Amino acid sequence: MNKKILGSSAILALAFSAAAWADHDKHDGYHDRGRGPARRDNGSYARVIDVDPVFERVRYTVPVQNCWVETQQVGYSRPNTTGAAIVGGAVGALIGHSIGHGDGRAVATVGGAVAGAVVGNQVARSSRPSARYEEVQRCRTVHEERFERRIAAYRVTYLYEGRRVVTRLAQDPGRYVRVDFGGQAFG
Repeated sequence: MNKKILGSSAILALAFSAAAWADHDKHDGYHDRGRGPARRDNGSYARVIDVDPVFERVRYTVPVQNCWVETQQVGYSRPNTTGAAIVGGAVGALIGHSIGHGDGRAVATVGGAVAGAVVGNQVARSSRPSARYEEVQRCRTVHEERFERRIAAYRVTYLYEGRRVVTRLAQDPGRYVRVDFGGQAFG
């Protein structure tokens, strides 16, 4: 019976070792703990030794609003003929009242008021209308050209089987770059 237990233990130990070895190749990083690049079915990984961003100059336009204040004529002010007739009538009445004597004073006052109202109305009609102005804000949108430096790619230098390889990638690969069996980086 000891031989059966010993044999079963040996088989279990061997199965456990095989499972541990199979699990050893599975990892989610680029490198297998310093023992060299991890091997995959579709290629392997190479150690990156230098990464330099490659810049390009990009032109773009930006809408910019320019504003200023202008004085604009908005209409005319017509003279107030009614007000001028009233003022003229009052002035004429005062003059007529001061000129007239006795019973003629009332007639002179009324005559002066009528004459003053007519003169005031005529003066107001013959005067020019005055223009009215106000401040108005005006704006205009123009498109300005601007330039910006952007990263277009990365110049990556890596070691593969003892040789230095330089390639251009769209993204920074990090410490390791995935390569095919010929040593060309991809991904």
